[in-house]
Amino acid sequence: MMKKSILKQYARLIATTGVNVQKGQPVVIRAQLDQPEFVKTLVNECYQAGAAEVAVDWEYQPLTKLHVWYQKPAVLGRVKNWEELRL
Repeated sequence: MMKKSILKQYARLIATTGVNVQKGQPVVIRAQLDQPEFVKTLVNECYQAGAAEVAVDWEYQPLTKLHVWYQKPAVLGRVKNWEELRL
């Protein structure tokens, strides 16, 4: 695992250069459950860069795999109203 200081620098680079968070801007982060500490650091850096709100949309790959395995194509291909509004 990387040192916390390097992860913090990486998170700052993402927030300030990669995403270029602007003051008052909302930010949405899509992340896997396997790196909660890095996501926490990234959320902090987004706020430090001036974000008004940071929302994290957590995903868990094993659950996604189950949905793909068991759901019918018509269900997988449908975009639900709440998903469209969220995005």
